[in-house]
Amino acid sequence: MSFASTYRPIKLFCLLALSGAVLSGSIVVENERPNFVKESIFSPNTATVASVVPSLNADIVVLDGGLEQGLRHGMVCSINRGFLSIGELIIIESRSDCSAGLILELAEDATIQTGDIARVKVITTS
Repeated sequence: MSFASTYRPIKLFCLLALSGAVLSGSIVVENERPNFVKESIFSPNTATVASVVPSLNADIVVLDGGLEQGLRHGMVCSINRGFLSIGELIIIESRSDCSAGLILELAEDATIQTGDIARVKVITTS
């Protein structure tokens, strides 16, 4: 058996081993994507009600979302519980992760509760 005949199978084995390492390496990289890659680049324009603070003049609704969720000062939001519309509020203060609003309208016999969803109202023109 000559050196050339034993060298060829070893070379082939090394080539297959290296190509397998490259393929398996690409699979590992595929699974290591950060979570934000799958998220939308658009803000959701919604936030959940964290609390309602009663005061003498008006109740203040504190929301768990702020500028990062697309809530800006002066925006009008509708408050929903499931498919039921509870009322409307106007954003009076907005920070990166929280905001506060004043109640503009409230459905008859309804109260805004923790966990309700505030969604920015959008005006459509036709």
